[in-house]
This record gives sequence, C-alpha cells and structure tokens, in this order.
Amino acid sequence: MTFTLMPTVVALAAAAEGSRGIDLVLPDMHELIAGIIAFVFWFGLVWFKGRHWISRTLTARQQAISGRLTEAEAAKVEAEALLEERRKEKAGARDEANRIVEEGRRSAEAVRAEILAKARAEADEVARRSREAIEADRERASGQMRDLVAVLSLELAQKVVSGSVGADAQQLLVDRYIDELEGMPR
Repeated sequence: MTFTLMPTVVALAAAAEGSRGIDLVLPDMHELIAGIIAFVFWFGLVWFKGRHWISRTLTARQQAISGRLTEAEAAKVEAEALLEERRKEKAGARDEANRIVEEGRRSAEAVRAEILAKARAEADEVARRSREAIEADRERASGQMRDLVAVLSLELAQKVVSGSVGADAQQLLVDRYIDELEGMPR
C-alpha cells in the first residue's frame, strides 16, 4: 500500500515546487468563488430571515437596560430622599436631646434655687427664733436679777436701817432702785 501512495506524494511535491510566494497563501480560484457565493447566500438568508429577530432581541435588550437604568435612577432618588429624611430625623433627635438636656438643666436650677430659698428661709426662721429665745432669756434673767437685787437690797437695807424705816418706806426704796436699774443701759 505504501507503494501506491508514493506516486501521489511525488506529484504533489512537484506541484508545490512550481508554486511560489502568494500562490501558497491564496486558495484556488474556483474555491474562492464558491466560498464567496456561499457566504453571500447565507448572509442574505440570515439577513432576510433573522434581521427581525435580531432587531427585536436588540430592542428588547435595549428596553430592559433602559428599564433597569430607570429603576436604578428611581432607587437612587428614593435612597437620597430616605437619606435626607434620616438626616432630618437625626438633626431633630439631636435638637430634641439638646432641648431635654436644657430643660433638665433649667429644672435642676429651679429646684436648686427653691432648695436654697427654703434653706435660707429656714435659717432666717431659726435665727429669728433664736433671737426671740435670747431676748426672752434676757428678759427673764433681767427680771430674776431685779428680783434678786430687790431682795438683796431689802435685806441690806433692813440690816443697815434695822428698825428706823418702815415696810412701806422700804418698798418705796426698792421700787426706786429697780427703776434706776431699768434705766441703765443693757
């Protein structure tokens, strides 16, 4: 079998030696014409039958992309509106927190002022009662002192004047002495 293929290989080799340059790259002219006719036929068939389908597919794809872009734009606008709303809520919450803190501060100041006022009033009341108690004690001590001085004066007067002055005269002397003591500065 190898002997039968041999003449074919030799014939091809001889034909290849006769060809040069561009002939090696270009196909045979009959094959080139047949290929061009086949290409035009299939291209025309696809163009005639498939252009509507291709056009519809491309239009549907374009509409789908446009729809997605529109949805994306709407979602972006909605997200921006939601973001702005959240920012406003955050600012409102911050303002509310500041208001509550300020209200608490004012309330604390009012309570503090009220407590201080009550404490001052109580201190003033205690001081007033203490002054009144001191004054009452002073009056009581002064009265006791007068009584003691009167008794001592009477006893002294009785010893000094043991019989020459009567009881009425002694009482008059004591009263006068007490009046003098009352007139003295305290």
